[in-house]
Amino acid sequence: MEYKNEKRKCKKCKEEFILDQDDFGFYEKMNVPVPKICPDCRFKMRAIWRNERTLYNRTCNLCSRSIISMYNPNSPYTVYCNDCWVSDKWNPFSYAIDYDFDKP
Repeated sequence: MEYKNEKRKCKKCKEEFILDQDDFGFYEKMNVPVPKICPDCRFKMRAIWRNERTLYNRTCNLCSRSIISMYNPNSPYTVYCNDCWVSDKWNPFSYAIDYDFDKP
């Protein structure tokens, strides 16, 4: 299907935004509806759920040093301090998964 660039008005901020041909092709390929909200407002809606305001005292899961993290100590995530993260102390292959390059 042939698409043309289209100007739309954001339902949230009422600003105009442009959807180009590539955008329409992408939405069709992904089988999702064309957005009615501008990219800036969509980003703001996604960013609302990021935790960048609440910080926790935690210990590094590798060296047990006290660190500040955005992850609650009760969360199941492994957290390393910066020194451990950039070091060779941990084995990245323990988190790796097999990947088949022949599969699309």
